[in-house]
Amino acid sequence: MDLYKSSALYNQNMSQNQQSKLLDFYRKVFEDYDITTLHDCSIGAGGTTLPLAKLGYKISGSDLSENLLKKAKENLKEIEYDVELFISDFRSLKTNLQNTYDCIISTGNSLPHVNNEDVRDFIKNISNKINDRGLIYIDIRNWDKILKERPIFTPRDPFVMTKEEHTSLYQIWDWHDNGSVDFIFATSTDKMGKHEKVSFVFAPTYYPLKLKDYEKILNDFGFEIRKCFDMDYIWNYNQGKTKHGEFEKDFDEISWYSILAQKIK
Repeated sequence: MDLYKSSALYNQNMSQNQQSKLLDFYRKVFEDYDITTLHDCSIGAGGTTLPLAKLGYKISGSDLSENLLKKAKENLKEIEYDVELFISDFRSLKTNLQNTYDCIISTGNSLPHVNNEDVRDFIKNISNKINDRGLIYIDIRNWDKILKERPIFTPRDPFVMTKEEHTSLYQIWDWHDNGSVDFIFATSTDKMGKHEKVSFVFAPTYYPLKLKDYEKILNDFGFEIRKCFDMDYIWNYNQGKTKHGEFEKDFDEISWYSILAQKIK
């Protein structure tokens, strides 16, 4: 099953706890900037973007997945937020975005779904859709760390853990010669001590890009990184690990981070 054609992402980050953490996080990220309009070019089902609407920003969104956009509409409607949503590959935003924005964001590690040259084209194309002194915000996995470790098999938190049923989730990393990787999620279910079934969900190919490469691309098209943020506590990664609380010192231990860059020319 294709991850983006399934319902697996419908309720992602929609719990009250996650919404609260994201709301506090975004408040900190954007507190020094006078912005009103934001466009999320990989909005998915909207769970990661919903807190921005709650903070009072004027949000619009786009995504390749029609079914996720329908769910995003429902999720935002629940807080009585009327949002403009449309289908678009983020590489086509130069054509599909009719307005300019104070900030364009890409959430959920979505940008690495396109190859590195396409990332350059994406930043180049949206630069004209961002207002003077406007912002780009990206959140992504730490591909620097992943490329050092090159994991093959990662156990995830179980879905169900009772006497009667045990449903476990495993992530399989299928690396290719060109450095790209496919994610395969295997769900294994045992009931009453007997194996029942295994199901597989496939995510589109990822093309790793390191932080220094993002920085160069952003600089090439008139943006300067203002700050990077450790997001591990949002997704409950690396719990129990000791960190310094400084992004640069902690970088090798961070699994997920975000970049905030400002248009300077």
